[in-house]
Amino acid sequence: MPDLETLVPSLAIAVLLVFMLWFVAGTQGNIRRGNRLLRWLQDGLPLLGRRTTLRWLGSSAVELTIADPADPFREAQVVVVLEPRDVGLLWAYGHARGRRDFIIVRASLRRAPRFELEVGDRRGWTGRLAPERIGEGGWSPLAWPTPELEALARPGADEALARRTWDRLEAASGGVWRLSVHQTVPHLEVHVRPPETDAVSSERFLATVRELALSLSGE
Repeated sequence: MPDLETLVPSLAIAVLLVFMLWFVAGTQGNIRRGNRLLRWLQDGLPLLGRRTTLRWLGSSAVELTIADPADPFREAQVVVVLEPRDVGLLWAYGHARGRRDFIIVRASLRRAPRFELEVGDRRGWTGRLAPERIGEGGWSPLAWPTPELEALARPGADEALARRTWDRLEAASGGVWRLSVHQTVPHLEVHVRPPETDAVSSERFLATVRELALSLSGE
């Protein structure tokens, strides 16, 4: 029978070693993945503004703040959110529930949108909408042709614009999880998965975001 006094410390050391190796490998993997997505975003960022500041938030997120936003933006930010590959159990839990690397574009406009609307893909990590909002402040569900999507809007929402934009975002990314338009800041928020290959340029993706912003501003 193994001696527990020597077995337990050995097992503890082995578990700690595995945890540390996973942490180092996961952190390096996220940094490589984050840098790749930053390179992909370079072509499109000038559409949001001329200067950008970059800040890593740990090893699982990168925040890009547009320092000199172009019209119609008053403020704009792009956040690259990565899977927590450095923490094995957290990564496994999130991955099993549909979490993947994704990109958030969040913006405030110089002129508030004329309507409010939210569309989400139930299959996405951030795509589920808040059902308690229905009936509050005039919010009501919209019929959307794709069963996996759900949409809420207040009266006067431009459904046609939202559908065109969603389809264009789908074609310019690896999939859309969420599209939010609000009259309070942030006025516009888009969550997408990055494309699997660099064949789809970020310029196409961010041009779609900017065109939506221009339409919302009435420009």
